[in-house]
Amino acid sequence: MTLFEFMMAIASVVIAIALTEMFGGWGNLLRAHIAPQIDWLHLCWSVVVVLYAIQYWMGIWPYRVQDFNFIYQVWFLIIPTLFIVLVSFAITPDVGPDDTLRLRDYYMSRRAPIFFGLAIFVTTAQLADLVIQGSGFSLIGVSLIGSLIIPALSTAVWMHFAVMLYNLYFLVQVAFTPTISAL
Repeated sequence: MTLFEFMMAIASVVIAIALTEMFGGWGNLLRAHIAPQIDWLHLCWSVVVVLYAIQYWMGIWPYRVQDFNFIYQVWFLIIPTLFIVLVSFAITPDVGPDDTLRLRDYYMSRRAPIFFGLAIFVTTAQLADLVIQGSGFSLIGVSLIGSLIIPALSTAVWMHFAVMLYNLYFLVQVAFTPTISAL
């Protein structure tokens, strides 16, 4: 087993924890008696978090050709996965089958840990590229980090929606852009 394979196994487990929390939370919401109170903004941001987790996991693949000579290089690839797990727990309410919960209220009350966590996730992902490959922060990466601070500090739904669309645009664009390794 190579160091990359070993590191990928760790990252896969941590990402799986994040996705399990998200999908389990959706399942709990389906079991609860809150169907009329499902919030579109919370649901859309939940999908964005899932897409970020999957994209980051897939984004680790190009590192397979990288020489990992120092343990800190592995840390820089694993640290972002820890933040996406924290974001997954922050955005997913702990709701039982008989609980009632207004998801908009929950989402707004948890906006700081969700969006500061996402901003740290994107920052640490950019730092991994910088530390391991020597590539700097991209303009898009910096703008994503900056945009994620806005909903952490604001309760304006239109701002949350605009930032969500920007992040979703980025995620979809990356999803449909072939990578050099795929060519």
